[in-house]
Amino acid sequence: MAESLDKQLEVADVYAAALFELAREANALDAVRRELAELARLEQTEPNFAAFLGSGAIDVEHRRGSLERMFRGKLSDVVVDTLLVMNGHRRVHLLEALARCFAVRQEHAAGEVEVTVTSAVELTSQQKAEIGALAAELSGKRPLLTCRVDPEVIGGLSVEIGGYRFDYSLRRQLQMARARLLERSARGLAVGAMSE
Repeated sequence: MAESLDKQLEVADVYAAALFELAREANALDAVRRELAELARLEQTEPNFAAFLGSGAIDVEHRRGSLERMFRGKLSDVVVDTLLVMNGHRRVHLLEALARCFAVRQEHAAGEVEVTVTSAVELTSQQKAEIGALAAELSGKRPLLTCRVDPEVIGGLSVEIGGYRFDYSLRRQLQMARARLLERSARGLAVGAMSE
């Protein structure tokens, strides 16, 4: 059974914590973050690489040798060594989660927080500034704002601040109204069935 995203992040964060400390000691936080982001992008865009990382059919030692040949000298030693340790524990498939956890640790250490805003239409500069100010007030950190347009939102906003989601979209309101109507229908049917 595949691990849930929460479990993947929990496990990957153990490796991210160790890597973060090594990168901080080497004064290489930004470089390591870029390397991890590039590896995660490679995993997302190259199905063969993703299959290589996740395959249970590939022996740990064979994968270790391949990782050494592919990345030693091209990436920093701390990143390659982390990949090898993860491979030894059969966790190298958590590369994308590792990149995410490392980025969050770096932002936290810098007093920053990721804020993702999803709206049906492009937000104005003033709206972005207001959301940024609210996010700073709620989190106590400097927001790193990313805005996405998704027409399925219909209206309103969905805002995620450091993993906490605030969904004020019309789509969400309609989903909640539908659920309440279905619940009332089910109760009405149950009451009707009892009275027969």
